[in-house]
Amino acid sequence: MVEHAENDNELSSESIKAIAESVGVKDLNAECTSYLATQALLQARTLLRDALKYKLMTRSLDLTTDHMERANKRPVPIYASTSQKPRRYCMATSRGREIYGALDEEIDLDTILSEPPPKIPQDVQVKVHWLTIEGSTPTIPDNPPMEDDKLVIDAPLVSIDNVETVNSVAPHEISREQQLYFKELTTKCISTDKVVRDEAVHSLSTDPGLAAVLPRLTVFIIEGIRVGLGDCKMYYIQYMLEMLDNLLQNKAIRLEKFLHDIIPSVISCMVCTQICGRPLEQDHWLVRGFAARILAGLVKSHNLGTNQIQSRVIKMLHHALEKQNSSLVSTFGVLAGLCDLGSLTISTIVLPEIRNIYRRVELKCATSQDPIDRHAKERIRELLVRKCAHVVQEHLPELLSVDDYEQKFGDIGREMFYKVMRPGSHIPMMK
Repeated sequence: MVEHAENDNELSSESIKAIAESVGVKDLNAECTSYLATQALLQARTLLRDALKYKLMTRSLDLTTDHMERANKRPVPIYASTSQKPRRYCMATSRGREIYGALDEEIDLDTILSEPPPKIPQDVQVKVHWLTIEGSTPTIPDNPPMEDDKLVIDAPLVSIDNVETVNSVAPHEISREQQLYFKELTTKCISTDKVVRDEAVHSLSTDPGLAAVLPRLTVFIIEGIRVGLGDCKMYYIQYMLEMLDNLLQNKAIRLEKFLHDIIPSVISCMVCTQICGRPLEQDHWLVRGFAARILAGLVKSHNLGTNQIQSRVIKMLHHALEKQNSSLVSTFGVLAGLCDLGSLTISTIVLPEIRNIYRRVELKCATSQDPIDRHAKERIRELLVRKCAHVVQEHLPELLSVDDYEQKFGDIGREMFYKVMRPGSHIPMMK
């Protein structure tokens, strides 16, 4: 029996070898089977994605073979049932012309009438089943009455020998002991006691038994970020980011199924215009940089040739960087995210745009009376010089003088030159 792949979303090399041997192809090397597995998975996902698009466009309730045929873009239906007998044609002459028509077989009516009639098919029957609306059971006569609408976290604890599963708003069922553990863990992770909070957050990076409560933990973090951004509670956002950072370090759990919710929340922490009540007094730049590092860690650890997370995130940030009406605080968050994605991203996305970016920053700072914009300008300048200096030294060795740097990077070129020539030097904040 062919062993399953380590990742349920990928085809194993053993499966490719078995398929190849079934069609007479033998002695495939490991590199060839790995490439074929990746391409086959990519083509299957592309076909299914296009079929789902056709399903949505035709307002169909179910995915049918017609959708698969349209997605495959082939005139011959390969997923529907077809006749096994080839169609036969005959030639007929009429007034000197040759006409071809389909040859219809003669049917003996006496034979058909003498055969017993077919059985009557069963009538359509409806079977009673459970229904849920947005995760909760509706109160209808077909469903048993619910005692209360409270979360089952508040229910009394039962023995682990008689574990019961309960209905909740989460998309999966967990035992009451696990619910109590989830409640205690989340309460300690947002505790005002730093020692208790650090201990609980650190357990997220080492506990191998978090898989059962992982969906609820991700929802808790995402909702916590949403509430923190809405109420401008920076400390709450930082608590959620610390939890996410430790979950990312845990090797016993996998976050692939939750990236579509986690990545937008982390990017929101980077580019949101205001994440604290006193932006001039509180160091929200540190939180934005922390979110950028978490985003880079998510991309580097989960990027595959099939999901293309890195290219999609870079495209999203690059599109946000090109917006002319974005605030300088958001521009800082976008630049922090791009710079933390690696030297290749800096050399291809950031360096060619430094001159235009800093010119736009200076123009907006000159026309604005907000002191936050002036502070953001200095933070952007310090970030670009600190993150891009080593990349400039590696990819642009032809720049040798201050004039070369100023011609290439504009007003920020002088600071970039001194940072490259003296890597340990500190770039002072301009007043």
